[in-house]
Amino acid sequence: MSLRLRIALASALAVVVAFAIGGIVTYEAARRSLYAEVDDSLRAAALREARAASRPDPQGDAAAAAAAAAAQGEDADEDEDDERDRGERRERPFGGPLNGRFGGPGIFAELIDGSGAIVRLPAGEDPLPPADEAAEIAARGRGSDFETIRYGDEPIRVLVVGLQPDLALQVGRSVEDVEDSLERLQRLLLLAGIGGAIIAIGLGWLVADRGLVPLRRLAADVDDAARARDLTRRLPEQGGAESARLAGAVNDLLSGLEESRRAQDQLVADAAHELRTPLTALRTDVETLGDPAVELSDDDRRQVADALGREIDDVSRMITGIVDLARGARPVERSEELRLDDLAADVVARARSRRPEAVIELDAEPTPFRGDPTRLERALANLVENALLHGASPVRVRVRPGEIVVDDAGPGIPADQRDAMFERFRRGVGVQDRPGSGLGLAIVRQDLAAHGGTVQIGDAPGGGCRVVTRLPVR
Repeated sequence: MSLRLRIALASALAVVVAFAIGGIVTYEAARRSLYAEVDDSLRAAALREARAASRPDPQGDAAAAAAAAAAQGEDADEDEDDERDRGERRERPFGGPLNGRFGGPGIFAELIDGSGAIVRLPAGEDPLPPADEAAEIAARGRGSDFETIRYGDEPIRVLVVGLQPDLALQVGRSVEDVEDSLERLQRLLLLAGIGGAIIAIGLGWLVADRGLVPLRRLAADVDDAARARDLTRRLPEQGGAESARLAGAVNDLLSGLEESRRAQDQLVADAAHELRTPLTALRTDVETLGDPAVELSDDDRRQVADALGREIDDVSRMITGIVDLARGARPVERSEELRLDDLAADVVARARSRRPEAVIELDAEPTPFRGDPTRLERALANLVENALLHGASPVRVRVRPGEIVVDDAGPGIPADQRDAMFERFRRGVGVQDRPGSGLGLAIVRQDLAAHGGTVQIGDAPGGGCRVVTRLPVR
């Protein structure tokens, strides 16, 4: 699914959700408002019919009329006084004038007892079925309850009001007009929602198509740069804020790739240059041994063979260093809980076994750390090896949380040459005749940087060189 279609569908979904929420709120508000009007009319009718029920029943049901009058109490007396004050107003019978059977806004009224039986109803009318709570309210003779019931196919809104024990008034009116209005509102809201979703899909498609123009242009520029393999090319940072930010991120990526390629090319060039000398010496020694015209004594032949061994070791160390340097450029891929003091103890033990004549001292405190044990051990081994190779014993290794210090008793390194010692294939003055590839400190700095650490060269307190490594403290 394309991004443009996803945006269009997301816009439609948002509109549908908004319409659904708005429709539900609108429908519920309309329903509450309409039924509130009906309920108000039923309350007024209940009061009116309770007064009418207090007058004698034309059919002789005086007991029900007396019960209704008793329910009114003092209010009924006051109403009777008001009726006398108003003069010759015509008295309306119980049940009121109806606009047809449940038609229009007409109100129907009836009196029921605690068993739900009809006590009194308008002359010539059929009774309503009692509401669910009607008998209970009649039995109590107090309380009220609204309910919507069905009379045939017609919905009737009913109010039951308790008048006195074992007597209640039930008034009702048709709400078919209300239900019809709510059904029309439902259809209108549904049609509005469907129409809004269709319009939202169209508008979302157009907006997405317009909004994705900078991204399509950016994708085309990236494709052109990829086909041309031109890492020096930069994308124009234009368009909206998002497009410009994306273009800037791609430019940063291209800059990093360009720098990586430049460093790779430089590494290859430096390696080719540095390997040329030992390979030339190897070829010369091999040709000397293999040339029948050259007469060599056993001692000369042994010396040439020893030189070949040293040269092969130099080439092997250099190749290993180049590979380590190339691999170490990647971030830490394998991280685990470890102890730097244990790593230092292993490194020192191996160095003592290789150089039993050297004095190597270790002062280590428990130092937990999380990182790549292989790369950290390699960095520490290179520091100890450099101290033994280019300095002098005793070599002291001190491990503390956040810091590893390696001191030697050699001549040290001048201050103006210390930063250059971390460059590839860089060797100090006066050590050109010693074994080594000039890659050890470069590998150390790279491995430590991958763990968020740094390395610096300084002066040892007793003379010689001090290398200080700092790592983040847990």
